[in-house]
Amino acid sequence: MLKNIIKNNSSQAFVISIFFILFVRVISNTSSFLFSPIFVFSFLTYFLMFTLAIDALKKNKIIGIYLCVTVFFIPPNIFEEYKGLLFPVTYLSHFAYLGYLISLELFDKWKKTHEL
Repeated sequence: MLKNIIKNNSSQAFVISIFFILFVRVISNTSSFLFSPIFVFSFLTYFLMFTLAIDALKKNKIIGIYLCVTVFFIPPNIFEEYKGLLFPVTYLSHFAYLGYLISLELFDKWKKTHEL
């Protein structure tokens, strides 16, 4: 399931993740190295979140837009007055959507194996 989500949305999530990291870098005016361990960790995190958000956007527009908007809560440079307070909303939203997808898959497997 997760393999299919990544395979179907990886190219779009890759481009969006790169542009988002560059956008945050321009806003923050930092002079850190582009290929540092922080960049790799940030890229992987944003890549997975945008992959789930794009999948949600294809299945349900409202949930997809919500997941895309919550990604903006992670960098502290965007909402400076809420520095460090909004990122749990993003992570919990994405984990809840992932749990929803897993529960749908488990229900489908259960429904196919048991007669009603």
